[in-house]
Amino acid sequence: MLGPAVRSLQRLRRAALWAGVVVAAGTLAGLIGPAWVGRQEAIDEARARGALLAQVLESDASRTIETASLSLHAIGDGLTRSIADPHEAEHLEAHFSHVLVGLPFIRSVSLLDTRGKVLISTNADEIGLEVPLDDFGRLPGPDRDMLMPLRPGRGLADLARGRPPRSSPVGMLPLLLQLPASPDTPASGASTAAGVAPGAREREPRWLLALINPDALTQVQQRALPSGHSAAWLASTDGQLLAAMETLHQLPGQRLDGHPAFDALRRGREHGTYIGAGALPGEVVVAYRAAPRRSLMVGVEQSVEEVLARWHAGLRWLMLIGALALALIALATVTVRRSLQARAEAMEALEGAHVQLADRERDMRVLLKSVQEVIFRTNPSGTLTFVNARWTTLHRGRPDEAVGRRLADLAEPADREAVAGLFGGDEGVRSVEATIRNGEGAPRRYQIATVPLRRDGELLGYAGSAVDITERAAAERLTRQARDAAEEASRTKTEFLANISHELRTPLQSILGFSELGMARSGGQERLHAMFSDIHGSGQRMLALVNDLLDASKLDAVGALELRAQDLREPVGAVMRELAPLTAKRQLTLAAELPEPMPASVDPLRFQQAVRNVLANAIKFAPQGGTIELRGQRRSDGALHLCVADRGPGIPVDELERIFDPFVQSSTTKDGSGGTGLGLPISRRIVEMHGGQLYAANREGGGAEFHLILPATDSATPGNGALAAD
Repeated sequence: MLGPAVRSLQRLRRAALWAGVVVAAGTLAGLIGPAWVGRQEAIDEARARGALLAQVLESDASRTIETASLSLHAIGDGLTRSIADPHEAEHLEAHFSHVLVGLPFIRSVSLLDTRGKVLISTNADEIGLEVPLDDFGRLPGPDRDMLMPLRPGRGLADLARGRPPRSSPVGMLPLLLQLPASPDTPASGASTAAGVAPGAREREPRWLLALINPDALTQVQQRALPSGHSAAWLASTDGQLLAAMETLHQLPGQRLDGHPAFDALRRGREHGTYIGAGALPGEVVVAYRAAPRRSLMVGVEQSVEEVLARWHAGLRWLMLIGALALALIALATVTVRRSLQARAEAMEALEGAHVQLADRERDMRVLLKSVQEVIFRTNPSGTLTFVNARWTTLHRGRPDEAVGRRLADLAEPADREAVAGLFGGDEGVRSVEATIRNGEGAPRRYQIATVPLRRDGELLGYAGSAVDITERAAAERLTRQARDAAEEASRTKTEFLANISHELRTPLQSILGFSELGMARSGGQERLHAMFSDIHGSGQRMLALVNDLLDASKLDAVGALELRAQDLREPVGAVMRELAPLTAKRQLTLAAELPEPMPASVDPLRFQQAVRNVLANAIKFAPQGGTIELRGQRRSDGALHLCVADRGPGIPVDELERIFDPFVQSSTTKDGSGGTGLGLPISRRIVEMHGGQLYAANREGGGAEFHLILPATDSATPGNGALAAD
């Protein structure tokens, strides 16, 4: 009677399976399409970026060479005037030297006679050297210049005749200009420092030779292209590498034979981009451009792996979403199929029940036997009255031998009270985890759940299940261990960032100080002032980056100390020298009074960090042109006492302790002149780790004082007098 309905449900189950397959295929198609488009967009963006960088670098390289060429021609014009005007000849050597002032990428400029002998040079040590011009190969014609192949070395001494060739990581690009010769005057005129006497001309050609520093071109490449797996290079059109970033394995002077960009140039394509082989290993996005007036070619290569890194990160999320969507589709399909299957089985069971009511109990036992969980039933006190065949995995013996035993007695002693609590009420489903030994005596972890059984309001007992979760518990333990390992790695990384950030600040302060000095002494020379301004701006940006790294790692950067005997005047003096540019910038006087040796057992780097934070704090808030006092003494109890005092705005009395809390600043410095609020907390923590104390106080007459006290120590490091006041 129910057979047709069951067959209909089976057909619906098959239809549900096909529907799930179709929906899953559509979902995959909807995910793969955008992912592929995103990959193409990343590649196209990299090609466009590479083409733009190649154009910028080619323009810079061409401009550099053309600037050197114009300078040589200008010097050549000066030589022509010197022949006609004796007064010009007297200033010719000074004119040579003035060329290098505005052209930092030129190492030297020299005047050579027809045999290659150096007549005039910006480097006086090179005068008289003889450079074999034949070694250059093809030479330029009169009043023409030519960029020669890259040569190893730093100056004309490395090119001089009779000097053995050497292999050097430093190279130079010779730019040779032939000065025009006038055949109308005999060549026997009297020679001068410029090669001829005033008023005379030579038949034989003379040469101007400029040595261009290829490292200047490399620095431009480094600034234009971020570090990573990318590289930029400059080469001659015949394949000789002239300048390249450090990420390139080839060295300047080597040849890029077989590079596809040179094959494309020989086919007439002067610029372009492609994906494939390059100078970098693996598959790269290559952009190249040939110079229109010089035999030069610039290449920019970006690793495809690096270009697609962000796309890969997004792809992982897309794959995760896709996996979740497919899982939901699969779960829905399985749920519908199981639901239909359950309905079919229920109908089949109902049909069997109409035939014989007794078969229901038998069918139920068969079903319970197939379940992979332990199914049980108990009386109200928790004594087992029924278990399924899965009992054999929980305990030795037949399932009927479990009847009459308390479930709590099977658990380990530590879990018995929790298991017994499953049968102490009738509020609904209860669940606990407990350890029960299996038939071999091995402990297994189970998730045990019970639900009360009622009839007409009376509690008949409990039905429950026990699921083996041993593997899941082990996996959770491994997960916790992995998390702990990751946290330890993060802590190590944080300490590294803190250390390297502090180490970078010292050279950056020197760079900023010298760049400011250069700007102040540029003497109205706009090019010099612009150069030092660029250096100062770059240093400021680098310092900001270092400060960001330092701020991100400050709270966790203070680790274990490495103590050693140290005279405190040495680390304090190092900090004063490091901060000297800041005090000079604000026209502050740092008066240090440390009249006697101050031996202590400290970690020098950490102690310098604490003193640096306190001194930097005083420099920030001291008035312009004021004085910061740094006094040190040994107290009667042997403790060492350092005091840093300024005449700044001071600290409100109720904030003298709060300023040592992380991310807390005094209300008098919330105008933006303060830092992150981490320096003083870290300094206090460092001092306390040394067994000392750091506290603040207000000065009479205005200003603040910071007192740093270290405990007495028996070890001493002899000193040599007091520190001089800056």
